[in-house]
Amino acid sequence: MAALRDSLTTAGLTDVRTYIQSGNIIAGSTLRTHTQVSRLVRTVIATDFSVDLPVISRRPAEIDQLIAANPFAAYVQQRPHLIRVIFLDAVPSKERVEKLTAVEAIQDTCRVIGNHVYVDYVRGYHNTHRTAPWFTRALGVDGTERNWRTVLALADRLGQAPGAAARRKA
Repeated sequence: MAALRDSLTTAGLTDVRTYIQSGNIIAGSTLRTHTQVSRLVRTVIATDFSVDLPVISRRPAEIDQLIAANPFAAYVQQRPHLIRVIFLDAVPSKERVEKLTAVEAIQDTCRVIGNHVYVDYVRGYHNTHRTAPWFTRALGVDGTERNWRTVLALADRLGQAPGAAARRKA
């Protein structure tokens, strides 16, 4: 991950840090939009590492909001590895959300809130075909999934980033 941090720093990001080897990057940027940041990171990864994959970015305050909005918060202590969030690169269409949530088997375990899908894999993650790729195909947008432990760890690390307190108030 050191090579990735170096490449992103060379590309203009600041205070670049990574968390576990699953694509979690924390960095500062003068770029103004998610699209600009995501495009930059995706280009660096494709150019320097020959891997082309969707990149989803969030600001620290948005991570705080997504944590506060968790509809499965009552269960995170029991099964933090089974409560997951799919970070989407756009808000899916109302029609796609309605079609997805009409699937009876997931009505109690899935909520789409803005550009996030919250999923409670009550019966286990490895026993279902309804994983992030299934949800993103159904919703017609790219996304990446993180378990609740990772979401909280990233939030903790964002709180330690230089200037985090000021950014979180914005």
